[in-house]
Amino acid sequence: MKKLIIPVFVGLLVFTGLMVRAQEPTINPTGTWKVTHSSTNTQVRPSEHTLKLKLVSNTLTGTISNVSSVNGKSRVYEWPIRDAKLQGGEISFSVTHPFEIGHGEVTSSYQGKISGDTIIGTFKESFLEHTYTRNWTAERVKE
Repeated sequence: MKKLIIPVFVGLLVFTGLMVRAQEPTINPTGTWKVTHSSTNTQVRPSEHTLKLKLVSNTLTGTISNVSSVNGKSRVYEWPIRDAKLQGGEISFSVTHPFEIGHGEVTSSYQGKISGDTIIGTFKESFLEHTYTRNWTAERVKE
């Protein structure tokens, strides 16, 4: 009888643990986010971007865009995010796009923590052989 009780007891513990884990709320970042980049450098103005995320079957995809004015003309730029990961409340992704003025590329690697409808984190931006670390926040846009 003892030989039967132990496997049944262990099975119940595993099943109960799976049920509790299945009921835990999961973070779903799907939606549109208003992103603000900031810096400790007072010469750098905060900039705003739009981040669109989609989580399907544990695969995170999306785009980031902004409106930029060059020579008095406004233009919307949109780039796909790459290497996107969501682990618990931690999010990370990168974006590579052409440098707006001049030649070369800009690569930004984002890391952040999602809490409700807010993401707070840092990103490293690399261009012209320089790397800068800045802060970013995002607020979910209510749709």
